[in-house]
Amino acid sequence: MAHSPPFYIYQMSKKKSFLGSYSYTPTDKIQPFTRVDENHRDYIPFGSDNLFPNALAMFARKSPNHRGVINSKVKYCLGDGIFPEDEKNKELQTQIDSINQEGESLNHIQKKLYLDWFITGNYDIELITDARRSFLWLNHIDATKCRISKDLNSIIISPDWVRDTGAGDKSRIIRAKYPNFEADTQGEFAVQRSIFHGFDYEPEFTFYGLPIYIAGKDSVQIDFRTNKWNLGRLKNSFRPGATLVVPVKDKEEGLEVAKNIKKHHTGEENQGKTNLIVKSRAQDNEKADQTQYIPHTTDEGGSWIELHKQSTADIIVAHSWYRALAGIADNTGFDTERILNEYNTALSSVITTEQASFLEVYAKLFREVVSQDLEIVFRNSPPLQDDNYKYVWELREEKGLEVNLKDPQQMMMIIPGVNKNVAKPQNQT
Repeated sequence: MAHSPPFYIYQMSKKKSFLGSYSYTPTDKIQPFTRVDENHRDYIPFGSDNLFPNALAMFARKSPNHRGVINSKVKYCLGDGIFPEDEKNKELQTQIDSINQEGESLNHIQKKLYLDWFITGNYDIELITDARRSFLWLNHIDATKCRISKDLNSIIISPDWVRDTGAGDKSRIIRAKYPNFEADTQGEFAVQRSIFHGFDYEPEFTFYGLPIYIAGKDSVQIDFRTNKWNLGRLKNSFRPGATLVVPVKDKEEGLEVAKNIKKHHTGEENQGKTNLIVKSRAQDNEKADQTQYIPHTTDEGGSWIELHKQSTADIIVAHSWYRALAGIADNTGFDTERILNEYNTALSSVITTEQASFLEVYAKLFREVVSQDLEIVFRNSPPLQDDNYKYVWELREEKGLEVNLKDPQQMMMIIPGVNKNVAKPQNQT
């Protein structure tokens, strides 16, 4: 009989049945990552050189359109912030306002988690509690600094993976990977720590996620490279505006002419200056008024304008986002109806989906660690404030009817002249 392969998807179930002869093998049953030529590594590398998250972060700093889309998604997905589902729950509000020992609010943590999530496709949350599990604090950990250990039980945090020297590197911090906890008695009092690693699903990637825009990373590079190329050409190229040929009597007159032209010339650095040529009219038998002015023209075809426009469009598509919400200029200008329509579409798809995924994580962590039912919601407001645009729940509230923020119908926005407006509830359970 042939031996079973080391990686397999299905295994025989002990309980036979017509419909369930096989049961799915969970991911944690897959053998840990090992490679013969990388035994010195005690972590699972992220990318061929383990620096893929750093490259993604660099892209987000260099491409203006890419960064604009990311910032826009963070802004709209955060919305008005996280609040107790019951507005009268002051104790829960206090907990949200101070979610860790440093006094950071959950909204502050959430903004950083969204930034990591949209840039790298991964995020890491540090959990801090005590032996009795009487409280739970949350901290944000930079996702570019975190790697999963080969045994899958720990998260290794390095301040600089370029200079990391391996298992004995003293600059590292190693924390247990959730649901495992480890004791830490080095602080003011004994606590237990763990790190929850969240990542976006991608086929063929078991341990790390990829950002949603991964298919558009070439367009991101085109965006910042065309900007860099144009800036370099502007700073370094010598482009005189014209050539001026002036006949002079002798060297002294030539120096005087050059001095006067330089005094009144208004060119900027290497751009637009006049290329001056003085020659002796005594030798060439020319008269003093035979000065020649030869203008220069430049072909701007190399500015790659069309390529830049195409890369911008591809970036927006790769992010599954909307042009008006990202603040990217369009021929239609400031179109109020388009902005609100795009916001409603994003609210019903991208925004509430991202919000629901984090609400589920928070509910899971608080339920499993401290047995608390965390009843929180995201609140969202349209980008434009106008009495003509209202949610259904606002209209019901004005009429004294019952309001339910979990009802998809009540989260719809009413826009004059628009027939279809859909928006899922802010908190999906």
